[in-house]
Order: sequence, then structure tokens, then C-alpha cells
Amino acid sequence: MIDISIAPDDLWLFSGSMISFALCIFVLLGLLLKLRDTKSHRMFVWAMIGFFSINAADHLAELIYNPFIWGPEWLFQWHEIFLPCFMIALYFFVRGLTSAAPKLIRRDWLHLIPIALSFLCLSPALLLPGEIRRDPEAHGLTQDHLDLIQLGDDAFWTLWVVTVLIYGTLCARKLIQHKRNIRDVFSDLTGKTLAWLDALVATILILSLIVIVDEVLDLLNYPEIRFGPTEFLYDLVLVFSFGLFALRAVPPLPGWTSAVLEPPVIETATPAPPSPKPDRYARSGLTPEDLNRYADRLTQRMEVGQLWRNHALSLRALASEISIPSIHLSEVLNTKLGMSFYDYVNQCRIRDACELLATTSHTILEISETVGFNSKSTFNTSFKKVTEQTPSQWRAKHARK
Repeated sequence: MIDISIAPDDLWLFSGSMISFALCIFVLLGLLLKLRDTKSHRMFVWAMIGFFSINAADHLAELIYNPFIWGPEWLFQWHEIFLPCFMIALYFFVRGLTSAAPKLIRRDWLHLIPIALSFLCLSPALLLPGEIRRDPEAHGLTQDHLDLIQLGDDAFWTLWVVTVLIYGTLCARKLIQHKRNIRDVFSDLTGKTLAWLDALVATILILSLIVIVDEVLDLLNYPEIRFGPTEFLYDLVLVFSFGLFALRAVPPLPGWTSAVLEPPVIETATPAPPSPKPDRYARSGLTPEDLNRYADRLTQRMEVGQLWRNHALSLRALASEISIPSIHLSEVLNTKLGMSFYDYVNQCRIRDACELLATTSHTILEISETVGFNSKSTFNTSFKKVTEQTPSQWRAKHARK
């Protein structure tokens, strides 16, 4: 009789790959529908389509190349050269969500380098016929060739480590810059901080670290972390968490913010002289007298109209109220007043709240809503940051009898 029994670990791997592959296909269908319904800001959708296409190919390879299914030999191992694209796709996902007008630029071709290096590392095996590639030791390869294959495999996983570190850093920098950017254009940050994306980047870095540790343990002939039930769980967490966020993601920056947040790209034959202004204001043309005049107009209009009381006040709306371009208002705030739009509006709101706390009997919640805050917790945090006291402490100390 032929023994067709399946080892428990192989069964866990097969089951996890099958479920994960099905989830990848489901997410890809959802992303294609999202792409159809998304008219702009589509980079993040394309990035996740790439991410889940690679993920699906990886799980499909695990399904068809295992002890009890024999896939096409000529395709064996070729999908591995695209594994660095996991991190590249994550970077473009973050870039697409944190840019006001995301688009590809000329130097983006550099992101193909990890793929080319992956092929170079794996070429000692990939250039062999498929049947030899699946079991090189059984086909009489010389020891030198076997050593070259092992060296290429080690170099590939070293490249993977470097790719994780580089693209993880790029994603973190984009997210940090995004947190600064939204403070320059919004007075209410609810739903715009992309805190969930912080967690998502951390998740992929942790999952990637697990893969790295597994490879190191394998090289040292120690038991791997991912095997059996743990590998099953790993695959499901990766696909489910990324699928959920990819399908629900919505870019928080409207297109009009690109004129404020992204400096113009100017290609000239000779480099431009350095400017004392930040890049985004380098060509604004405002003189110190203009900045003073606009600052005075801003202060006057804000005080007369109590414009900060608008919960949804944005840089664009305030610029329209005082009849200057958004980029000029941003320059006034950042270079003349030395603060972001969010901090400026919040300071106005806190001053207003201090007056109401001292002169009225309104509740703290009523006052927070009156001056423009959408939640009491945000009001309390902002109030204490500015005054170093809670609203209750301020009222007890400054209430006018």
C-alpha cells in the first residue's frame, strides 16, 4: 500500500495557505471595485493590489509545491524575487494615503532595484531547470554550485532584512511628516491622524521580523518560530489585518492641500540659490511688509468674527474668509507667527474658553463645543497643554464673582 498520510505541520501549512489565498482573492476583488469607485488618490489602492497579488502568489506557491501536490516545475521559486515588493507596496500605500496629490515621479524607478538584486541573488538556482531546482542535491550538482546556491539564498534574506529596514524607515518618516502636515491645514484632527496606519506599519515590521528570525534560526539549524498552528495563525493575521485596512482606507488630505504642503518641482539647468524660506514658500513672493500686513488682517478678522468657533475650520476656509491665498496664510502662520494652523486656532479657542470659564456658568462641555472643539477629551488635553491647568482648575482660580 502507498502511504499518503500527511504530517500535521504540512496540513496546517496547506490549510493556512488555502484560507489565506482565498482571502487574498476576496480582498483583490474588493480593491478592484474600490479602484473603480475611486476617481483620485488611487496610488494607495494600486499599492495594495500589488501587495495582495504578491501575497496571493506566495500562498499559491505554498499550495502547489508541497509533499502531496506537484506544481509546474519551471515556475518553482520564481515568485520569491518579488518578495521585497511587500515592503515596497507598503511604502506606496503609506505615500498614497499621506500625499495630497500622489503621483509617480522619475526617481521611482529606483524601487525596482530590490527586485533586480533579488533575481541576482537567486539566479544560481533560478537559472537551473525546474526539476533540478526543486531538489538540486539529488541531481548531482557539484558542491561548488550547491555552495553558490546557498550563498545566493543567504544574500537574498540579507537583502530582505535591509529592505525591511529601509522601507520601514521611509514609512515611519512619511507618517511623522503627515502628522505635521495635517496640523498645517486642519483645526480638527479627528479621523485624520492615521493612527491606525501607525499600527499597521508596526504590524508589518513585526511580522517581517518574525520571518527574519525564522531564516536565521533555520540557518543555525534551530527550530523555526513559524510551524504548524503558529504559521497558520501568522498567515491569517497578515492577510486579515491588511485586507481590512486596505478596503477601509480613505485618504485624509483633500487635493487643495497640495498647493500648501508640497513644494513645486522646478527643473532648471543650474541649481537655484538657497532660500531662507522653507521649500514650500520659496517662490511665494511675499515681502516682510506683506507678512506683517497679512498677520494684522488675520488677527483682526479672527477677533471680529470669532472664526475659531467653526468646528470644521480649515486653512482653506480661513484663507477665504480673510481673502488671501492658502499658501500665503500658511506662510504667515509658519514663518511670521511661528506655529501651525492647528496650534494657532487652538490657542484662539483656549483663550475664548478661558474667558467663558471665568465669566459664565456654562458647563465645561458646553464651553468646549462653543469655542469649536468636537470632543471634551480633546478640549481638556489642549487646554492643559496651553495653560498647564485643567478647565476646572482654571475656573476655580479665575472665576469672577
